[in-house]
Amino acid sequence: MKRVAVPAKMARKLYELNANSCCVCKRTGVGLNLHHIDGDSSNTTEENLAVICVKDHDAHHRPNKYTALNHMDLSAERLHAYKTEWEEFVRECKKNEPQVLATINAFGTYENIVGIKVVFQWSDGRIVFERVYQQLDGDIDYWTDKAIEEVMRFGKNIKIVLIDEPLKIDYCPNDRNSFTRVLDPPGARKIVANDWRKKSVASVYINPIQPSLAIVIFYNEEEIMKMGIHRCGNKIKYMDYKGTKSARVRKFCVRKQVQTYVEQILKKWEVGHVFYGTGNVDAPTLLEYCELPLCWEKYKKCR
Repeated sequence: MKRVAVPAKMARKLYELNANSCCVCKRTGVGLNLHHIDGDSSNTTEENLAVICVKDHDAHHRPNKYTALNHMDLSAERLHAYKTEWEEFVRECKKNEPQVLATINAFGTYENIVGIKVVFQWSDGRIVFERVYQQLDGDIDYWTDKAIEEVMRFGKNIKIVLIDEPLKIDYCPNDRNSFTRVLDPPGARKIVANDWRKKSVASVYINPIQPSLAIVIFYNEEEIMKMGIHRCGNKIKYMDYKGTKSARVRKFCVRKQVQTYVEQILKKWEVGHVFYGTGNVDAPTLLEYCELPLCWEKYKKCR
């Protein structure tokens, strides 16, 4: 089979589609090759060409020479998946309202930050790739500049989120890579939505005969988050997608305690429209505010 050279115009387009990066390791500023995925050098089409760095290109052809890469499958099928996933991510980054964001993890303590990790993730929580900067690379100002530069390389509309507390460095026991914290899907959906205030709605249903209520938050008619609150003996229990937590009741003012917490939740989520209801679940009676029934003040032992 006769090799067909890659036209210059096609090559430029492929490099642009891949942000001048290797679709496997995501590095830029390194030597790149246009690799024929199916091994047929005459099949020179955009669909059959993957942009990969010199190292990964060599690892594909000589996998037995790279013992450190034995866990990586660089078969034709996997390379095609890398290409598809990476080009989809790069395209998304260039949109006016991309469904991806950059989450910055800081490691160490408030007094001594020893490094940061920039995590590019989809709004559903999937991690695309990470960049790590540490003290041997430069000071914290250098890390910050490099992190912003890396984000801007992909798209000017990508939202940046900073995890609000430094993390302890823990390692995965399987591959010895440090653990990463990403923004959970509900929070990420809120961050990437430029019209959140306009299209977000909260429904608060108050049980008229039991000390319980449910909160459901929607965006663009899609359910984003739901949680339940109920009284269990001398505790108020809160349940959402993160798990269950509880607080002791404040005697004679349980309803005020719960009302305050509901207000805090709605304020945190910055919901544009809130509806309170009670009575028939299928056709609730609307309320003007979070009006809780007297049963919240009564002690009832949980089963």
